[in-house]
Amino acid sequence: MTFSSVSVLVPTRTRLAHVQRMIASFEATTDGAAELVFRADEDDLETIDALAAYRTVVGPRLAGYRSLAAFFNELAAAATGDVLLCGNDDMVFRTPGWPSLVLEAANAYPDGLFDLGVSTHNETHFPFSIVSRTAVDRLGFLWDPRIFWGDVYLRDVMGAFGRAVRLPSVEIAHEWIGNEAEQNTIYQRDPAYWTQTHAPAVAEAVQKLRACA
Repeated sequence: MTFSSVSVLVPTRTRLAHVQRMIASFEATTDGAAELVFRADEDDLETIDALAAYRTVVGPRLAGYRSLAAFFNELAAAATGDVLLCGNDDMVFRTPGWPSLVLEAANAYPDGLFDLGVSTHNETHFPFSIVSRTAVDRLGFLWDPRIFWGDVYLRDVMGAFGRAVRLPSVEIAHEWIGNEAEQNTIYQRDPAYWTQTHAPAVAEAVQKLRACA
């Protein structure tokens, strides 16, 4: 299999200044082999109007930040690319021609089993997971609906195959604007999440992908 295009998946809500900066950086650095796909809440009319020129999924707010898995799965279904980048509205693309660099790395794994990370200067977790649509189709989702920390989940799944790979030549800055408090409390308040939810979900995904190999 040859991979030829990247879809950048971006859930957003009421943060147009950040979105506009992200779009400007995308347009300044992409070499044509990538698209932006947004997810907006149905009550966020200003954002919906501002993104009229882009592929945008509009839906209910659900549980907000806690519904990231659902939002990313909606975005994956709407995207046209065969490589999917899990993004944010506070990301800034720094590397000219980054899609070609990502696709070159992806094509080293024609079976579609990979998770490509990039340089963000904020790498506590595996940042901006980049995976193939092949893997998503085999799993039946991009993020397991039980999962909140999707980058860590995808890193751990592909790490089981030795395919969690960083691309230091690709820089996408990430400021984590406005969500630190919520990120630090959602599941860290329940240490059992990692053993009772995260680890079993990873094991199930690895088993499913091995069965498809």
